[in-house]
Amino acid sequence: MMTQPAPPSSQMLKDLTEITLPEAVGWWPQTLGWQILGVLAIAFLFLWVVYRYRLYRFNRYRREALQAIAAIEHSREQSESQSVMSDLFLVLKVTAAHVQPSQASHMDRQFLHYLDTSASLAEGFDSQTGQHWLDSLVQPDFTLSDSQIQQLLILANRWVKHHRNLNQPGLVWRRDEH
Repeated sequence: MMTQPAPPSSQMLKDLTEITLPEAVGWWPQTLGWQILGVLAIAFLFLWVVYRYRLYRFNRYRREALQAIAAIEHSREQSESQSVMSDLFLVLKVTAAHVQPSQASHMDRQFLHYLDTSASLAEGFDSQTGQHWLDSLVQPDFTLSDSQIQQLLILANRWVKHHRNLNQPGLVWRRDEH
């Protein structure tokens, strides 16, 4: 039969001494270099958040134009093609005038060329479809096919998303000189 070991008696424990635990390791960096790097990282993160917020606010016109194009596309079945194309032209014209005010007075191939070059569209508005679009705006009996309307809606979405705006805020603040 096996015997159970006896628990330690107080005689055995009397010579033991309590060990001291080391200090807890702090989360704050101990060296100056890491502290400077941490402060710089926090400053960069703050500037990046401010930049992204300014960019979000600046691109409000893009979001509104995309919503208007989506509404035009949604109402395409209920409306006639003439009103759809004039609404699309109005949205692009207002957006282009916001980006570059000198484009507000153009309603010709120069406007179509501006749309293509400002968004680097290879096969874009300045084409036969674009010219038919302009013709349909001034001649009520001139209509576009469904594929041409769809192509123009796709191009309009692409232009609003990808055009360059020279007034876009950058990471470095510029002082406006008036």
